[in-house]
Amino acid sequence: MRRLAIALLKWSLFVVVMVFVVRYGYRQTQQIDWQTIPWSPGWLMLAVVVYFLGWIPAAWVWGELMRSAGASIDSYSLLRAHFCGHIGKYVPGKALALLIRAALVREFKIGVGLAAMMATVETLLTMSMGMLLTVVLLPVVLGTASPELIAEAPPQLAPIFQAPSWQRWLAAGIVVIVAAALIPVFSKLLALAAKKLSGKSANGSQPTELRLPFKTVVLWGIVLGIGWLLNGLSLGLVLKGIGINPDITNQPLLWTCAVAGATSLGFWVLFAPGGLGVREAILVGLLQLSPQIDTSTAVLASVLLRLVSFSSEVVFALLLYALPRRRFRSFDDSEA
Repeated sequence: MRRLAIALLKWSLFVVVMVFVVRYGYRQTQQIDWQTIPWSPGWLMLAVVVYFLGWIPAAWVWGELMRSAGASIDSYSLLRAHFCGHIGKYVPGKALALLIRAALVREFKIGVGLAAMMATVETLLTMSMGMLLTVVLLPVVLGTASPELIAEAPPQLAPIFQAPSWQRWLAAGIVVIVAAALIPVFSKLLALAAKKLSGKSANGSQPTELRLPFKTVVLWGIVLGIGWLLNGLSLGLVLKGIGINPDITNQPLLWTCAVAGATSLGFWVLFAPGGLGVREAILVGLLQLSPQIDTSTAVLASVLLRLVSFSSEVVFALLLYALPRRRFRSFDDSEA
């Protein structure tokens, strides 16, 4: 009965959020003159590919976590399991994504518990890095806000929008230093969470202790940061696909901030499958910091990015699942 009540609550919250988001999006898209949009399908198709590339770093980190526990798996099978797991995030609770990953690596004698536990740790690392990038970049991208947005903002926020550039970068640097200082604490919390999730193995032996040295976490953070930059680039390609010619000097930072913030915050909203609705709402708000993007364009871009990401997940999951693995295994063997 309790599970039924929780499920009903999750779906009810999801429906409420979607009603508000869809109504708002519909009103904004009514203001778009569709015939004047210079569509460029080539850029949108490229965005599909770049989105896929943006999640390879996360798959690599997941593989490193499992290898640290003694598991052995080739790169292709690792990527296949990771990307097929993306489909599972569209089920409320997001646990199915972990189960799909674990099921696809069982043939390598990797226990379901180990694979799911390390997938959980990797996801927490990835989303934490996304949130960190958002906090670091937000003070910087606020300086690019349009005059109209600044005028509409509450007076209390005026000092933030009008702060000199050096103060914004100083704030970003302070956040990075504080985050680096907290890495040992973060690593211990992850290790404790992993120990609690794994419990004892079937034969009663103690689970493998998760060790996350400072240098390792920093390296993984940099790798995951590259992944978020690629995800931001996929947003930039979507904007290019609808005729927005970006200012390359500062817009890539906004793209990364918007995608990392929307995706990572949407992840924590467990009742929203794949952050649906929540991610779009956050993305619309952050995109309007650009003088080139009005509300209607931001709504259109957020919807297109969802279509691009979903298309990329489905297409590449099918390709990775269907393609033979012999050539990739032989490639891994030759590298070893």
